[in-house]
Formats: sequence, C-alpha cells, structure tokens
Amino acid sequence: MSEEVNVIIGHLDANGFLQNSELHFSKGDFLKALENAKAALQIENKNIKACIIAGRSATRLKRFDESYYFYKEGLKIDPKNKIIAEELIDLQKILLDHFDKMGIEAKEQDYNAVHFCSQDVYPEDKELFLLEKEILETKYKLENRLPSMIVDPIKRKEAAQILMKAHKIILAGETEDAIKQCTIALDADPLNITARQLRARLNQEKGNIEQSLQDLYAIPKENRSVDIWKFGGILLHQLGLPVHAEFWYRKATTLSQMKDIEAAMMFQKVRAERIYGPLTINYPIKVNFTKYGRSIFATKGLKIGEIAFEDKPVVLGKLLQYKDISACDHCAASLLTPAEYFGEKYMEFNPPLRSLIKEKWPKDESVRCSCQRQVYCNAKCQNEAWEQYHQIICPNKNVHAHALYDLHDNAGYGLNKDGIREEIWVPQYSPILLARMWAMIVMEAKRLMRKNGLSQPTFQHWAKAKTSLRKFIVFGKSNVASKLPEVFNMMREIFSDCGDGVKYEITEEEFNARYYQATCNLQSYSSSLSTPIHGLLKNLNGVNGITTMILLKLTKEEPKVATFAGMFPLHASLNHACDNNVEIIDGLVDGRPGVYVRVFRDLNAGDELFTTYIDTTMPRKIRRAWLFKSFNFWCQCRRCQFEGDGPNICTNCGKYAQEDKKFQHCGKCKKAWYCSLQCQKEAWVKGHIAICQLQHSMVNPKTIDTDLQDR
Repeated sequence: MSEEVNVIIGHLDANGFLQNSELHFSKGDFLKALENAKAALQIENKNIKACIIAGRSATRLKRFDESYYFYKEGLKIDPKNKIIAEELIDLQKILLDHFDKMGIEAKEQDYNAVHFCSQDVYPEDKELFLLEKEILETKYKLENRLPSMIVDPIKRKEAAQILMKAHKIILAGETEDAIKQCTIALDADPLNITARQLRARLNQEKGNIEQSLQDLYAIPKENRSVDIWKFGGILLHQLGLPVHAEFWYRKATTLSQMKDIEAAMMFQKVRAERIYGPLTINYPIKVNFTKYGRSIFATKGLKIGEIAFEDKPVVLGKLLQYKDISACDHCAASLLTPAEYFGEKYMEFNPPLRSLIKEKWPKDESVRCSCQRQVYCNAKCQNEAWEQYHQIICPNKNVHAHALYDLHDNAGYGLNKDGIREEIWVPQYSPILLARMWAMIVMEAKRLMRKNGLSQPTFQHWAKAKTSLRKFIVFGKSNVASKLPEVFNMMREIFSDCGDGVKYEITEEEFNARYYQATCNLQSYSSSLSTPIHGLLKNLNGVNGITTMILLKLTKEEPKVATFAGMFPLHASLNHACDNNVEIIDGLVDGRPGVYVRVFRDLNAGDELFTTYIDTTMPRKIRRAWLFKSFNFWCQCRRCQFEGDGPNICTNCGKYAQEDKKFQHCGKCKKAWYCSLQCQKEAWVKGHIAICQLQHSMVNPKTIDTDLQDR
C-alpha cells in the first residue's frame, strides 16, 4: 500500500476501497482491483465482499495461490456462501485449463533428488579430513598402498588357483576357511586385487571392518574400481569417519561418470547424517536421504498428538499481509498493545479498568533501531539482529537499503523501470527475508576476515559463511532475476557496499539460487501461543473483583498476531503427502516463537514423517497440478495413487468409460471410480482401504510462493 493510501486510511472505511476495487475490476485493471480489495481487508478483515473481489482479481491475474487464499478466508466468515463455492469450482476449472494449455499433463517424469544435490567439499572438511586421516593411520595402521614389486608368473598362477578354491569354499558356507585361502593367495601374489577385494568382503561379513578396510587401502588408487571405492565408503561410514566415506563415494560417482546412482545416494545419506545428526539427537527422529531428497523417519513408535520435534528458524520475515501488525522483527514475538487489542473502545473504559489493564499488561521492553524501520521486543533481540545481519541492511548505514524497507511497507509495490507504480515483488513473504540471507553471509565472512587479521574475506571465508544455509535445498527452473528486475537491481545496489570496503556481488545465478532456496523451504508460523493477552491472563490469575471479571469477559476474542515465514532446518527435510501423518503448529522453542511438528496419525519406528504443502481437501487432479506448479513434482502418495480424477476412467486399471456411460464411485469416500467390482476389490486391497474417508489435517499448509511464470 502506498504512503498516500496509508495517510488517508484512517479517514476511509472499507467500503471506499471496496468501491474502488469494483470500479477497477469493471475496467479490467485487476492489479489495482486487487490492491484496493487488500486495503479494504486491512481495515475490515471479515469483509466477505472484499474477499470475493480479491479472489476474482487474483484469478484474472493467474495468481491462483492468492485467489484460493482469499476464497478460503471468505469461507471462514461464511462457510455456506454460494458465490464463493461456485467461484472456487470455476477456479479449479481455470487452473486445470491453464495447465492443460501448458502441456503440464504430459507423461510424468521419474524423479530422483540425487540429480539435484552436489557433492561439493565443504570448507571445513579439510581439517576434518586430516583428523580422520590421523585416526586411520594411528588407530587402524592403514597403508595407502603396497610397495612396488614384481610377482613371479608361477606365483601369480598359483594364487589364481587358490582363489578358485576359495570360491568353492564360500559356496559351502565356510567363510573363515575362505578368508584363509584368500590370505594364502595374497602371500603368493600380494598384487592380486580380486583376492584382496574378496577377503575384504568376507571380513566385513564377519564384522572385521578394520581388516576389510586394510585390504582396500592396499589396492593402488589407479586400480580401484567403482565397486571398490563404493565398498570403501561403506566401511569408512561404519567406522564413523564421514568425510573419508564421502571422499570414497565421490570417487565412485566420478569414476562412473555419475551413472552409479547407488554411490551418489550413499554419499547423500552420509552427508545427511553428519549434517542433521546433531539436530536430531534429542528427538525420536533421524534424517535420511531417499530418491525424493532428505527425509525424516521415526526412530520409535509415536502416537497421535505427540510432538515429534521442535524447530526454530535460521532466518525469518513477515508475510506482507501482516506487515502492520506489531511484532518483533527478529524473533516474531507479538508486541500487541492494549489499544491495538481493545480498539477504539479502550479509550472509553473506566479508569479502574484501564488502570488494571496497565498494571497487569506484560511490561513493554520493545526498542526501535535508530533507522526507525525495525522494532524489537527487547535489547537482546536488537543486539542479536545487529550482530547477525541488520547492520548490513540498516538504512542508517546503507543508504540503498531505504528502498528495501519502502518495498516492504508498500506490500511489494514500487516503481518499475518506466516509472510506473506496480507490484514489483510478487511473493507473499517480505523481501527483507531475502536480504537478510545475504546479510547473514556477509556478517559471518567479515567476522572470519577480522579473526584472521585480513582486510578482505577470502574464498574460504565466503564458503564457510554460507554454512548456516546449506541445509536448505535449492530447486527452480525459471530465471527469477529477469522477472523481478527491480528487486534484483535493488539487492545488487544494497550489497555493493557492505562496509569496511567489503562487497558481495549478487549475480543472476546467486539471486535465483537464494530466491528458490527461500521459496522452496519457507513455513508460515506465528506467536499465537505467547501474546501479551496470554501474559495478561496469567498476571490476572488470583486477582479477584468485579473489574477483573469485566476484563476477563473483554478478553474472549483471539488477538491478532503477525504471521511470519521462516526457514527451519529440520522442518525443511519433511516431504509432502496428501495423506500427511504430521502437522505443523505454532510453538515456543527456547522461549521464542517456532514450530512444533505434531503427530497426526500413529507412526511406527521406521515410518517416514510427511507434512502437507497444500490444502489437501482439494480434488486429486487439482492437488497434483498445484503441487507441480508450486513445487515442480507430481505427488505419488497413497491418496494420489488410490483416488481418481472422475467417472470417465477407472482409478484401478485406467480403462476409459464409453461416451454415454460413467463408472460407479466408491460408496464411502466417493473419490475413486471403478469399471468393475473386481477392480474395486483389487484397489481396496492394494491401498484404497488406507485412504478411504481419511481425515484431513486442518492446519495451515507450507507457505507457497506466488507463481512467476506469467510475468
């Protein structure tokens, strides 16, 4: 919203903006129609007409996520509203037509996340590698290779014959004797790679990991095959030496020219374990790597309602629609005031009532940065923000940063290259979040620079500075920098001077990568469990009297809280399923707003935890199209496998119905159609029984970015 609008907002009611919205809509100016509808909702958030016109405008702009959001908000106000119900049906049709035109319903591609994950060496791995090398040499007495020698051909032939005998013994199940025969063969021909590899395998079966690894290390590097490098990775992982295990798996992957998927997968499994192991140590979960990427699994049985784990954000920022609700810009704590909660009637309260509120309302320790663009719940948060990122993007220190906060205050609207005011930042979350990611990197690089007594960060410093963000995968297919040129150039200017002669160059590649890193991993959350109202009620406990009773009646309404988007390292490893078994709820982690991952269906040890990225009440075809649009994958969960798209095709066998006929649906869920009773029975046994009439999770789904394809 522009400053001019903000100035007069107190002098207009929602109807003024609503009338402007309808006028712009009738003229086909859907952007202005949407902007005015949003303004109406800021004044009166339960205005159902504003929800409808906002939904219609967003649909015309092909911003389906926003459209769906406004319609759902309208249904919260009036669950039986026929207009919204009809327009939601139309939205679904438009969405499907849109994707059909784009060819989205083409043959689904097989997906394997390992293709999108790098095997880059981490900056700190050099020191860890040397430490592990010392362990291998001192504890396990490993030799890298055998000394050069010439083996007598007769001895070589003798060794081959002994090796044949060893194979026969293996078939008889005599592992110990087979190891002895391999040893005899190696005494005759120490360079026999087959004998060393076989003895290594047999020793592993017997649990003799050290002896097994000694044989592999004795094989010259140039003679190690893909299988040998891969086998070495397994052994090193078993010995608890992850950096060396990654080294061997990387060698196997490179030698196979990236064709050995197993080696690449095993590399990522080791990496996931060493990155996430410290984060999961206090929770009944572990992070593993599957074809769908990093995944979270239960390590013991969990019951409905249990908290599987808690998580706090690495970086956060407000959702733009909540930009005017008071909250700490660093930790997301609510800064609600009595005047904001009680509204205009607060000034009409009698003196005793206002006095009681003032006395029992939690102490306001909030402070503002000198730039007046950021507010914090206390001095601790202010200092943390300053040391972690804010001094890089504080307008008082970086003149280019004024544009960033103006863009936030104007809800993503600004001047394009032609000087025309339009929405130049489309996502729902604040661009400040993106800027903080770079600011965090710069601050850490400068810390490392000073520690080493240098005037400029080195390549190693920059690499180490990015460590906190490496837990978040990046995937995106379009050039966002070209679609958000004003924001791209704004960020380039902001980080062209980071103080102390340091700059951080934001290339198109860097902009796209961080944008997708945020967009693919954000989760919405708020301080709904800990607001000043909660503090007030706690302080009123034990306080008797008529004034207290009156005040308690006045605090029945839920307080408004700002919703933030945050990047949570463990949460980011949760995969999606339309039959999710966990749900994300607001929580307090280490005394600050965070998220709890709560069990939604009973879990057994070894079960994967699934959240939902979208509203799963939508029909299958809509869900899958939406997921492809927003997250670029086709869902293959149980619901998507055993629900159908309509009565014209059998959900089980894929047979098409004749033009004048339709297949019968499941009598219970009415979401699957079958050509015969036999197909229905088969589907029931295969898995439909598990998802028929499944309860949907009612919590907020993952934050979804507004689509940029049509810009």
